[in-house]
Amino acid sequence: MKRQIYSEKSRESCLNFTAGAVDSLRIKNTSATTVRVYEDGYIGVAGAAGNCDIGELEKKAVSSLENKVPYPCDKSEPARRVCDCRKEIIKKSEVVEKCAKLVKRISEENPAFVFSGKFAISDDEERFSDSDGVDYECVSSVVSAYFIGKHRDSANIMDEIYEISDDKFEPEKIAADAKKLFGAYLKKAEIPDGDKIVVIADISVLSSLVRSFVAEMYFSGASILNGKLGQKVFNEKFSLYCDKDSSKGMGKIFFDGEGVVSKDDKVYFVENGVMKNLLTTKKSAATFGVENCGTAQSPYAETPAVGTRGLTVGAGDESVGELIRGEKAVYVSIASGGDMTPSGEIGIPVQSAYLYENGTLIGRVPEFTVSCNIFDMLGDDFVGASTKCVNEAGQCKYLVFRAKALKA
Repeated sequence: MKRQIYSEKSRESCLNFTAGAVDSLRIKNTSATTVRVYEDGYIGVAGAAGNCDIGELEKKAVSSLENKVPYPCDKSEPARRVCDCRKEIIKKSEVVEKCAKLVKRISEENPAFVFSGKFAISDDEERFSDSDGVDYECVSSVVSAYFIGKHRDSANIMDEIYEISDDKFEPEKIAADAKKLFGAYLKKAEIPDGDKIVVIADISVLSSLVRSFVAEMYFSGASILNGKLGQKVFNEKFSLYCDKDSSKGMGKIFFDGEGVVSKDDKVYFVENGVMKNLLTTKKSAATFGVENCGTAQSPYAETPAVGTRGLTVGAGDESVGELIRGEKAVYVSIASGGDMTPSGEIGIPVQSAYLYENGTLIGRVPEFTVSCNIFDMLGDDFVGASTKCVNEAGQCKYLVFRAKALKA
């Protein structure tokens, strides 16, 4: 019988603010442990939150083997690896003072808006071990924040949002970014003319496509990428990969939910336009006879499932401004809803966007819908990807592509 243990611990300081003033600070410690056992081709699972007795959890997991849930199990080579990237992003004694000072500054510099939101600073620890002698541990620190801005003359609950996620706290850059965004909101602009416009958006616009890389979807014929594995599908400038280099911080974990470690802590799903791999667990990789790419997550007290942690796009050194070479573009700030058809047609409703010219947000454009086909968006209409755009703070990647703008 083989045993695996996956545990997660987090210590979070969460500071909330409303109407431009801090109103609460909550310090939360959480932990969860999942034990999995394997025997005769079956898996048993048990989990517990908080402090727990591993021996008791293992007994429950063994008992659940009676459910006869099939799952493959292979022998692991003993290995030990620890990556501790934890850091004191803000001194605990200064969290309230520094965050409150920043909230006050952003409120004063953008008086047309009322702000609410939160800061969350956390140390997160994840660990995987098994009875074959594998022991992996990763610890990282992250600060995330969002500022929801409601215009004082608006009847909306929110009109714009500024978000940041990073492993460092840079208040000067955050304040400058917020001022650029909320300042541009107050100015009116128009969407550039043309059959297609240049669109700048974060990589979340690829969420519909990512599902097509799941092995079960691919081999069931439900993926729009069906039959394209190993073929050149997209622009050679487009690459999609899972970055598991924990030394880069920001929640990257070098092992997956089943203790699989990728070579060089990276695995490509699209490399220079060629579809290379699928999102898998050990079970789906064995079922369909494909490479296990180490993309399993470990749901609490459940069998492993496909995850997308660390999934990102390749980006060069060029800024967005350099990629579009002075051309007018539209920078998407808030987009939600929409879907992708089986043929790859995408409609993305955009609730907040700005005219972008020469590296600057000129003004807010009317609501519209981004309309394109995913194979065009990441094919001939793909301009590139960059980490350098409007915001100076935080870690974000932007896709730049051409698409139709369907005005509301």
